[in-house]
Amino acid sequence: MGPPSAAPHGRHRPWQGLLITASLLTFWDPPTTVQFTIEALPSSAAEGKDVLLLACNISETIQAYYWHKGKTAEGSPLIAGYITDIQANIPGAAYSGRETVYPNGSLLFQNITLEDAGSYTLRTINASYDSDQATGQLHVHQNNVPGLPVGAVAGIVTGVLVGVALVAALVCFLLLSRTGRASIQRDLREQPPPASTPGHGPSHRSTFSAPLPSPRTATPIYEELLYSDANVYCRIDHKADVVS
Repeated sequence: MGPPSAAPHGRHRPWQGLLITASLLTFWDPPTTVQFTIEALPSSAAEGKDVLLLACNISETIQAYYWHKGKTAEGSPLIAGYITDIQANIPGAAYSGRETVYPNGSLLFQNITLEDAGSYTLRTINASYDSDQATGQLHVHQNNVPGLPVGAVAGIVTGVLVGVALVAALVCFLLLSRTGRASIQRDLREQPPPASTPGHGPSHRSTFSAPLPSPRTATPIYEELLYSDANVYCRIDHKADVVS
């Protein structure tokens, strides 16, 4: 018997096929599904502003969007839904009239309040009726002075109050000073002038005045001048004139 014939060329051994399969599996990685996320824009908004809950990495095969207020879609009230085939919003039990769902799945909040803060979950349904969901957070703060922290606002308010108190004290002081001066001037006006004593009056005013001749002494003089007799003039009492 001759030696066994060699294996014909071109035939693959079984172990060689296993090596080729292992090599292909090493370099081939099956595609993974990217999970969509929810991002709030802005991340923290003041009450009264608008906030967009942006849906990121949304598949193009989504047929419907449903927004729920809560950490999961199960058992949480429905805010609104959006059907891509009819392009319409469907309000839910938690709809307030300020929410709008866009064709890309994002949810817009208008004129938000402090009660709107919390978790929101988006549930999607694709063409194969498979469901997926993701949750985002909505943060709302009180409407303070833009760009200033709460401590700075408190400092500004304290400074304003101190300034108002100082101005009020200054106004009261000025009013009291003016009232005091007016009272002193009124007292000076109401005080009677001192009585003048004889001989001590002002130098420009004469204290004594020469008495006028009384009619009793003047009448005989004029009557006696009516007589033509010169002796009559000799009988005039000149002393009386001097005394008067």
